Amino acid sequence: MGEVQEVTDPMKQVMEIFLEMKDTSELMVDLAYSSLLYNNLEIASEVEHLNGQVDEMSSKLQRIAISDVSQRSPDATIMLLKLCTYINSIADAAMSISNVVLRDIEPHPIIKQSIKESDVGIYRIEVRGKSILAGKKLGDLRLATETGMWLFAIKRNVRWIYGPEEGDAIEKGDIIFIRGPEDGMKKLRSVAKGKVRTLQ
Repeated sequence: MGEVQEVTDPMKQVMEIFLEMKDTSELMVDLAYSSLLYNNLEIASEVEHLNGQVDEMSSKLQRIAISDVSQRSPDATIMLLKLCTYINSIADAAMSISNVVLRDIEPHPIIKQSIKESDVGIYRIEVRGKSILAGKKLGDLRLATETGMWLFAIKRNVRWIYGPEEGDAIEKGDIIFIRGPEDGMKKLRSVAKGKVRTLQ
C-alpha cells in the first residue's frame, strides 16, 4: 500500500501542476488580447503577473520530472519536459501581446481603429466587504441583465476562476474582470465599492 502511494502521489502532483499551467496560459492569452484591444494597462499587468506564476510552475514541474525519472520511462519524462516548453511558448506569446501595452508600443493601425470604434471595454474592479455583491452567486445577481456587463474572470488571492458559472459566488476582496460599456462599468464599480446598494 505504501509503495503505491509513493508512485502515484508524484504523478498526481505533476498532473495538478500541468493542468494549472494550461488553464493559466489560456487565461493569459484571453487577457492579453483584451488588454491590447482595449489598451488596458491594468489587464496587461495581470498578464505579466500570471507569466511569473507560469514560470514558477514550469520550474517546479521540470524538477519533479527529472528527480522522479526512475518512476517512469524516459519517454514519459521527455514528454513532460516538452509539454512545459509548449505551455511556456503560449505564455510567452501572451506576454509579447501584452508588452505592446506595457511598453507603450505603437499598436498596428487596425488595432487602433478597433479601439476607436469600440463602445465596449475591459475593466478590473475590486469588491469591498460592504458591497451587496459579496457573498452572492452570479445567477442571483444577474449582472448582464442589470448592468450590461459580462463577468469573465475572478481573481481570489492567488487563485483564478475563469469563466465563472451561475453557481459561483463573489466574495469580499475578489478582483472581478468584466467586459461591457463604460456606463455599465461605472454603475458596477459603485456597487462593488458599497456606495450603491442596488444593481437596479
